[in-house]
Amino acid sequence: MSNDPTSPPPALAPSPLDSWPPAWTPAAVVFDCDGLLVNTEAAWVSLQDEYLARHDAAFDPVTRRSLTGRAADVVIVAIAELIGKDPYAVADELLHAHREARRETEMVPMAGAYETVRAIASVRPVAVASNSPREELAFKIDALGLAEFVTAQVAVEDVENPKPAPDMYTQAARMLGADPADCLAFEDSETGAASALGAGLQLIAVPSLPGQDPQAPRRIASLEDPVLQEWIAGWEPTA
Repeated sequence: MSNDPTSPPPALAPSPLDSWPPAWTPAAVVFDCDGLLVNTEAAWVSLQDEYLARHDAAFDPVTRRSLTGRAADVVIVAIAELIGKDPYAVADELLHAHREARRETEMVPMAGAYETVRAIASVRPVAVASNSPREELAFKIDALGLAEFVTAQVAVEDVENPKPAPDMYTQAARMLGADPADCLAFEDSETGAASALGAGLQLIAVPSLPGQDPQAPRRIASLEDPVLQEWIAGWEPTA
């Protein structure tokens, strides 16, 4: 899958998710975190835009779209290049503001996130794969009350190449003891969708930010989707 947001999306391969609800059920499930389980992606994007505005700059829509869901170091380098500032200085200022905002803001799960993870974890192993640093990812999962349901966590330090490369989802499937083709991923961004599909997982997209158009065999408006919930309720527990 191309990571160029200006190029037309490639045709998707046939998927068991083409029918809804599908007859297929996954062996394991991998969730993204920011923008899917918790509404931190919007806050992070807003923080970047406010920082750029203080420097009389702004990302054009194509750049903003391509950076959504990317690792923080990629975003910081892009900001530093745009405003002509040392990336280490940008990192210090922006990440400090991000940590302060995180401390002051209660972690609120996205609609249906807690219930969906809990329901799936009762019948399948669950992982969370995120471009967040390991400490931050663990904090979010714990703050959302999801730690007891999550078998594996894959953070940006755990792979050589973060999303949109497939490494993170390949690692998550390995940690859950499943073939990637037998796993289901949930993603909200184009960056994450490219990663999941590149690793060979089945994918349901749940876009949460304007301008994001993740290519996926199945797209739903939220994790509260009634067909999704009915499908999950019918999964038989695995041995």
